[in-house]
Amino acid sequence: MASSIPGLGSFNLPAAGSDAFRPEFYPSIVQSTPFILEFKNHKFFHPDFNENLTIESYLQKYAPFNTFSFIKKYTIGLPGLILGIIRGTDEEDLSKANEIVSSSNQTFYRPSVGEFKFLKDLRDMVAVSVDKKTGLITISVETTNAVVSAYLAQFTQEYLVDFMEKYRNEKQTRIISFLEDKKIELEKQFNEDQSKLANFKDRNFNISSASLINQQENLTSKYELSKNLFFNINSQLEQARIKLNEEHPLFATIEPVYIPPLKNKPQTFLILFLTGSLGIISAAIFILFKSPIKFGDTD
Repeated sequence: MASSIPGLGSFNLPAAGSDAFRPEFYPSIVQSTPFILEFKNHKFFHPDFNENLTIESYLQKYAPFNTFSFIKKYTIGLPGLILGIIRGTDEEDLSKANEIVSSSNQTFYRPSVGEFKFLKDLRDMVAVSVDKKTGLITISVETTNAVVSAYLAQFTQEYLVDFMEKYRNEKQTRIISFLEDKKIELEKQFNEDQSKLANFKDRNFNISSASLINQQENLTSKYELSKNLFFNINSQLEQARIKLNEEHPLFATIEPVYIPPLKNKPQTFLILFLTGSLGIISAAIFILFKSPIKFGDTD
């Protein structure tokens, strides 16, 4: 059963060189490991089962037997199963807890063999498509339960919106952070130069010597420079903060998440066709080996 959101957002595709994240990469985002791990651990309340679930707990406790997946596994996927048996997989590798492999300053996520296969199955459940002409984004999630699909489709939408906001704001936030640090530094220098000039004027009311005049001019120049730099950086900081709010990405949901009234899958006709074909092939093989061809005697 499928639950979809046609048209997550409507906007023009960014021009080359723009800082905006290109919508064409949205399908890659929902296939990435960080998203799939959050997708796997996302909790939602299912009214039919009256408890909070994740997609993993739902599949373990409530998901019905998927005949099509079973047939696919032992027909199309049979070569992969045979290859896995030939290579051999230890039970420890199948159930071993996830580990983080550390190497100097880098860390790498390493799932168990069983979870790696499970994450691959989750990737097949969720999909994002982008219409390049209209800029419309469509999210679809397919599970064996319509309500589960709806919750996960809603989560996918929220994840993408949040991802976009973080991406669009990251650069401007770094600029603001830099300007804030620079403002503190320049403000300190400005206060010091201001105090030095004030102290000099307090000690010297009537300046007549050339050396004192020269000192005052130097102190005044430093003060004016630090003042201009401080007020300039303060102005840039305010502009950067305004720009951050102006560039806040906007999304319009054209079609909200909905639960379809009819099943999208399984495709009964296809299952019957594959089952019938498999039965015919199995019967032919059985007859061939059960009743070998007998050749007549010749004189």
